[in-house]
Amino acid sequence: MHAQHSALNQQTSHAPVQLPSQGFFTFLSWLSGAAHNATDFTSIRINADWLCVVVSFACLMFATLEGIAYNNVAQALGWGIPLFLGSLAITRWHAGQPLTMHINAALLVGMGALHVHIARGLLEYHFSFFMLLPVMLAYRDTRPLLSMGLFIVIHHIVFDMLQQAGFECYVFRGPFSGMPAVALHGFYVAVAVLLLSVIAQTLRQHALAAEESAKLLAYLDKEKGINLRVRAQTDEQGRMSPMGQVFNDYADNMAFVVAAFKMLRADIRELSQIAKELGADNTQQMEDSSQASKKLRDFVQSLGNQTRIGQSTAELSKKVTEDSFDLLNELNQSLEQLQRISKQAFDSSQQIQTLHKEFQKELSPAAAQQLQTTLGTLDSLNERTNGFMARMDVLKSGLSAIENQLVSIDRATHQWVENGHGNQRQGWEVLGAMEGMQARTESAFRTLGSTVQTILRSDELMREMEKRLSRFDV
Repeated sequence: MHAQHSALNQQTSHAPVQLPSQGFFTFLSWLSGAAHNATDFTSIRINADWLCVVVSFACLMFATLEGIAYNNVAQALGWGIPLFLGSLAITRWHAGQPLTMHINAALLVGMGALHVHIARGLLEYHFSFFMLLPVMLAYRDTRPLLSMGLFIVIHHIVFDMLQQAGFECYVFRGPFSGMPAVALHGFYVAVAVLLLSVIAQTLRQHALAAEESAKLLAYLDKEKGINLRVRAQTDEQGRMSPMGQVFNDYADNMAFVVAAFKMLRADIRELSQIAKELGADNTQQMEDSSQASKKLRDFVQSLGNQTRIGQSTAELSKKVTEDSFDLLNELNQSLEQLQRISKQAFDSSQQIQTLHKEFQKELSPAAAQQLQTTLGTLDSLNERTNGFMARMDVLKSGLSAIENQLVSIDRATHQWVENGHGNQRQGWEVLGAMEGMQARTESAFRTLGSTVQTILRSDELMREMEKRLSRFDV
């Protein structure tokens, strides 16, 4: 319940209050067919003409009541209805015309004269004229005021003359009448017309400013498009209204803003295209940099693997070289032993030959035969030993060549290992520098990417601004 009361209070507090004057202006706008807040002089005169019709109807009602009070309803209706119908007819068919406002002024003076006539010239009813004079302010023009003031003075003069001549035309009652009264009333009417003319001129200036403002603001309709090629013009005296000056300044400034925006939009478009290309290149370069770093790391690791293979090869080469040295040493020892065996066999053969010569006669045939056999065996052993030693020499020379080659391989392998270690160290140094450079490059690319995104967001903002400023015609 409290929430309902709060909602009701909020609705009541925000609801617009319908003033009686607003209802009257709505009714007047319905009669005239023109907006009651219109700023053009044609609509202003139309509304003022229909206001005169409404005032004329009110004067008819007042005259009817006055006729009832003074037992003169026939004259009230006989003169009041034609006056009202005349105002209605001329307004219905010629509303907004300059002549219509003068006719309505004359008809309203007739209504005031009817009020004074029904009251038999009672002085208090002359306030009708001063009551009807301000109605002419609705025209925002001094001409209907002057014509109405002139009609009032003519009425006073003519009706006073007719009243003095004995006709039933009443304008004054009492001792103060005649031309002095006409002159005094004419003076007050002239003063009232003068003051109201000053007000009407001020209202006219305001109406002109409002009309100019409405015309200029019509060019700023965001639904139909904002035309900034139009400029306010000076009047006949070469002066420009403050509103016109403000509009011209606004139009000039907005024209400059729109022109500057179009130039900026072209630059942003070009920059956006460059940013998109940079963004694509950025991604490609980051991928290329990552691939290059990966390839360099794989290459350095392969260098490490090759270096380890070289170390294994160097160790194997060293082992083979040591085995070759051992084999050559053993082969040299074997050659020395063979040389000793060959020398011993040769010495034994020489000794046996000497013994065979010395004891040839003393030995039996069997012993001689056995010594001869032993001598042949020793010769054969010596020959075989010499042949084997010759082959051992060839093997030794081959092993020496192999040994030299193994020494060269061992040196080359050691050099390969040392170069591999050096290349690996340089590769790791290059990889570290490249990774550092890649980190800095990625940081720069991230900054560039952020800049690219900012430029792309600026491009989207420029598109929205371009859509909004497309309504401006400069």
